[in-house]
Amino acid sequence: MTDQTPRHELKASCCRSRRDALREELRRANCAGLLVLDRGQLTRLFNYRAREVFPAAGVILTDGPAVLSFGTIGSDCAVHADELRQYEPAFLFSLRPDPVDLALEQLMDLIPGGARLGMDGPLPLPLAGRVDPVDMRPVLARQKRRKDPDEVALIEAAAAAGEAAFAAIEPMLVEGTREIDVFAAYQAAAISAAGDQIGELGNDYRGGAMGGSPRRELLKTGDLIPIDTGVMLHGYHSDLCRTYPVGGEWSATQLAAARRVAEAHDLALSMIAPGVSCRHVYQELQRFLDGYQGHTFPTHLGHGIGLLPVETPRINPHWDDVFMEGDVFTLEPGLYSAELRAGVRIENDYVLAGDGIRALSDSVSNLPG
Repeated sequence: MTDQTPRHELKASCCRSRRDALREELRRANCAGLLVLDRGQLTRLFNYRAREVFPAAGVILTDGPAVLSFGTIGSDCAVHADELRQYEPAFLFSLRPDPVDLALEQLMDLIPGGARLGMDGPLPLPLAGRVDPVDMRPVLARQKRRKDPDEVALIEAAAAAGEAAFAAIEPMLVEGTREIDVFAAYQAAAISAAGDQIGELGNDYRGGAMGGSPRRELLKTGDLIPIDTGVMLHGYHSDLCRTYPVGGEWSATQLAAARRVAEAHDLALSMIAPGVSCRHVYQELQRFLDGYQGHTFPTHLGHGIGLLPVETPRINPHWDDVFMEGDVFTLEPGLYSAELRAGVRIENDYVLAGDGIRALSDSVSNLPG
């Protein structure tokens, strides 16, 4: 029986709209086109996704087609481009060297000598001396910040897989379970829930600690374990955290702290709107949390997510970003102290849409009451 679940992919119409928006910027910069090599941009603009060993290259001509060059093996995505070209990445399944150059070779006839060419990263050696490179990374960063509906849908699907994985591992969070086994079970459950491959999982799986990668250490009853992890699906990241008491029983102090952290989400959401300073929101939440029953709040409050696990906006006093419509972001308030036996962190994902804020996950659902 064939699984009829649709693959998690971006829409052709949305990829086309993103490319058209870039063409307007390329005209303003007097560029003949844009060379696309960054894996995130290849996904966002062409719906291309494959393992790192199978790179692709794209050219978006300012007044011409968008052409993608990719390997004859390695990707089974429904690639969206005006024209497709392919290269042989392997002979008898042995990978050839310099695959980026192989992908680029298929596009050289489209790149006029001496032209101003937009770049999404460093100039490749085959183009050295042939074009006048123009750094388009600031433009790309601005455009990728505002997430389109197909991008939000991918992040929401990734968050749903993460939520299902949380539910799957709850019975394991007892005395004697190894942290590494919690990590393995979470990964397996996320893949099963997504029905698709996922990328590298972050981040924190340590009992009795603020965070850290999983060890062979055994969980201890009464410790708190903040499980902070993000499922990456077709290039797009979710980022969630739930905190559990090992053994299932919250102490009165731990539960009070957890409820205060949950309330911090409501406070932050009441303040966030387009144009609001992220630093201001952080400062108000820092006053709400830091010192509560002797605990501390020593971390950032959240950040943007998308093609990277941390993007703009940064809800952090070291930046003064402002919220914008189209932002997809996390909130991850927390409280920490020795009395808590580590600390409580709850992280949820949200999108700031035209009609307000919508939650993409529900990471407070494990609290009693």
